[in-house]
Amino acid sequence: MIEKRVYRLLISVVLTIALTALLVLFTSSESPNRILVMLGGTMPEGLIQSFTYFFFFFGGLEVLALLQRITHENDAFTAHLLPETENWVISVDDVNQLKLNMQKLEHSQKFLLADLIKKSCTKYRLSKSSSEVLGLVDAQIRIYNSEMESEQSFIRYTAWAIPSVGFIGTVLGIAASLGYANEASTPEGVAKVTSMLAVAFDTTLVALLLSIVLMYGIHYLQKKQDDLFAQMNSYLIENLINRFYK
Repeated sequence: MIEKRVYRLLISVVLTIALTALLVLFTSSESPNRILVMLGGTMPEGLIQSFTYFFFFFGGLEVLALLQRITHENDAFTAHLLPETENWVISVDDVNQLKLNMQKLEHSQKFLLADLIKKSCTKYRLSKSSSEVLGLVDAQIRIYNSEMESEQSFIRYTAWAIPSVGFIGTVLGIAASLGYANEASTPEGVAKVTSMLAVAFDTTLVALLLSIVLMYGIHYLQKKQDDLFAQMNSYLIENLINRFYK
């Protein structure tokens, strides 16, 4: 997991350098496009935007990685790990066989659903109580959810860092414009002041736009995660707990 995160970190650095280089290249003309300047095409003023791009790329790659994991976990539902035939009753022997099947499956590929089924079968063999198995399922799903939430800590950090870096650029831009206040009586001084103010507001604008996109990805990820665990709970109740032989 750590190695993959470092890999995504390096990709984010490469993407940031490539994007910054392209912006600087296309903004190097005598009359640069205002949008390119706003996006950080001038240096060193555009360094703030470069930092926001880095956090955006890293946060986006983290979101994509977790979405891929959720997609993988959803594949378990199409593997028909539990008997889904209507009116099928699961006996104690069936429970033992289900646990063995899940243990064999773990040698080839791991699913949270398979792990949950294995733990549920073990609990039923010990207690012979459907209610206790249901309690275990609820508790275990909360654990899975907490573990996946903890993996999103870097995503939440990038979502916070992007607007924070933008506001830092605003403060620096305003401070720089105040440094030219004594020259504001001359046309050259006015140009310097307005230029620095433009930098100040450009950094915040870019950061807020990137935050909107990243926050959409974060909320979409949260929805997919909630859907996964809700479906997992429903699948276990319908195809395992409600089928135990009484």
